[in-house]
Amino acid sequence: MMFRTLFMTSCAALVAGPAWAAADLAVGLSGLTSPAVYASATYTVDVSNHGNRTAEGITLTIGLPATHTSPGVYVMGVLGAYDGRCNLQGTDLVCALGALRKNRGTAVSFELALPQSAAPLVITADARTTTNENNLADNTGSLTPSPTFVATPITGPAPAHNRHCTGQSLTAFFECTLFPGSIGEHDIVLEANQSVTIVGQPGYGGTWSQPSPERLLFQYSYNGQVVADFGGDGVGGGCFEGLTTFPGSPYVAPYEVCL
Repeated sequence: MMFRTLFMTSCAALVAGPAWAAADLAVGLSGLTSPAVYASATYTVDVSNHGNRTAEGITLTIGLPATHTSPGVYVMGVLGAYDGRCNLQGTDLVCALGALRKNRGTAVSFELALPQSAAPLVITADARTTTNENNLADNTGSLTPSPTFVATPITGPAPAHNRHCTGQSLTAFFECTLFPGSIGEHDIVLEANQSVTIVGQPGYGGTWSQPSPERLLFQYSYNGQVVADFGGDGVGGGCFEGLTTFPGSPYVAPYEVCL
């Protein structure tokens, strides 16, 4: 009976051992949460192995903010230098990190300049290993930087040049710049009495305001009816970028408004 008990205990240990010996990757994502708009900032992904077994064949996938263009989708922002272990695949940095022994870690950094956007600018990170891993809860991380904008106070009358493109899901003028042939333009004057004159467009008018020095709002109207509504943020160089919506329409138009 004693032999049988010892034999069963030994078998149980052999079965349980491989399941208990496992890698455990953990991911941490850090960087500026409030970078200056269009200014390059450095972001770092830390990958560590908290398990008791070497993690082999580690792949780290960093999801960069993506445009809402169609059919092609691109990185929403200007990607600068990045870790030599990574390759850009679509809007992802895919990094081959090799092996990490237990209680060891490595860091992957990249530079990214973010534009003004009406949608959140989300960066994600996900690490995977070919080694058995019992805990996947800490394999991912995310960061949503929110750019800060440039104070650009306006005193009317102020002539302004507007550039824009139009689509159904666009969120940033940066998306227009990827397709220069799609950009249209027109001129306006932000008048001293807070009205808007659209140059060469009789019958059209509007109003404008600045709730803060970094923010510009205006509406276009035709025969007293609002036909377009713009809200934008100062991005430097006397310019604002933002989104124009049209009442009752699925279309939107990202604008660049430069004084």
